[in-house]
Amino acid sequence: MLLLALDTATDKGSLALAADGRLLGEYSLETAGTYLRHLLPGLEALLKAAGREPQDIGAIAVSQGPGNFTGLRIGLATAKGLALARGCPLVAVSTLEVLAAQFPFHPHPIGVIIDARRREVFFALYRCPEETPQLLAGPERLTLEELPARLTSPMLLAGPALNAYQDFLEKALPPEIHWAPPEMRHPRAATVARLGRACLLQGLTTPPAQLTPTYLRPAL
Repeated sequence: MLLLALDTATDKGSLALAADGRLLGEYSLETAGTYLRHLLPGLEALLKAAGREPQDIGAIAVSQGPGNFTGLRIGLATAKGLALARGCPLVAVSTLEVLAAQFPFHPHPIGVIIDARRREVFFALYRCPEETPQLLAGPERLTLEELPARLTSPMLLAGPALNAYQDFLEKALPPEIHWAPPEMRHPRAATVARLGRACLLQGLTTPPAQLTPTYLRPAL
């Protein structure tokens, strides 16, 4: 079965195609401002590169948030429209969980932070002893000043808010809190596909009409 995965929750998005647990291709959407114009052309290019057609898509997984309001609306609307058009299963995956899942088999807790604007972050704490993360705390919205009290060493800290608030975090966090490398700080559609496939195998799907973004705060 061909699985399409979409992530538009942060300022760098992506699309991925996978089949039977194997990644067939991934397409990057470098800035949130391009999602509306480039999401569907990107899907067309990804399908062409994989030698597939839109009618081959048998399931869809989408990053549900929290994250960028406009990006989430575009991504979820696209996923719902495609699922309805194809009549195929739809799976929603937490964006925070996606970020934690990018560090499978990690020995320490993984703290995940996404920029919520106005010096606030979306935060959740996971363990990921295998491929699927286990939630330990959160998700919640915190002020930047509240975040250090949630973090205990040893820990890996991941997520795009590391870039947004680097100056503050470098001064506020002890060296025992390790940072994810820059290329691993944004969610990837390939990881959405992996988690989505696990949900499909468990029958954990969402009717398109019931799919809504996870915001954790009112829109600004």
